[in-house]
Amino acid sequence: MRLDTIRASRIHGLFNTVRGRFVGITAAVAAVDLLAKDVAVRSLGSTGVVPISERFSLFVVFNTGSAGGVHVGPYTWQLNVLVTLLAVGMIASVVQAMAAVDRRATRALALVAGGAVGNLLSMLFGPDGVADFLAIRLSGDTTIVANVADFALWTGAVMLAPVAVLLIRLVRAERAERAALTAVKLS
Repeated sequence: MRLDTIRASRIHGLFNTVRGRFVGITAAVAAVDLLAKDVAVRSLGSTGVVPISERFSLFVVFNTGSAGGVHVGPYTWQLNVLVTLLAVGMIASVVQAMAAVDRRATRALALVAGGAVGNLLSMLFGPDGVADFLAIRLSGDTTIVANVADFALWTGAVMLAPVAVLLIRLVRAERAERAALTAVKLS
């Protein structure tokens, strides 16, 4: 067997596991996010605005606060790093169990983790903060400016809704079954 065939086989085998798919999607989302931020900063600079439509434009703003630009005091940066690391760790610890319940959980959790990792890396290594560049005007005075990581996070969260509904149904069914067994034992 040729060496390149062996390597390809190992890589393919890695992504056939839940953990492998999770890590692969997480890394891909973070990489695409970082690349998009780099291209936006280099292309648009801090003053360039590119209108795409009436409600959508491209321009760079640097977020130095928490999600949504919120500041929570002098330790905002440290708190963001800590909370993000804890969140990614928690997500990674439950992905296997969640995937056993619903296969969609792997992709959804990987999108959330990838978005978190992309923004974390920008926070740690971006000299001016996290670059947001996708501006969506919601109303006359309200515009949100986000990045690829933010959209990955939001998409993953929305994708988790049916998984959460399924988990709730399973828990309720298990409780009903336990109650029925307890009632039978008591009678």
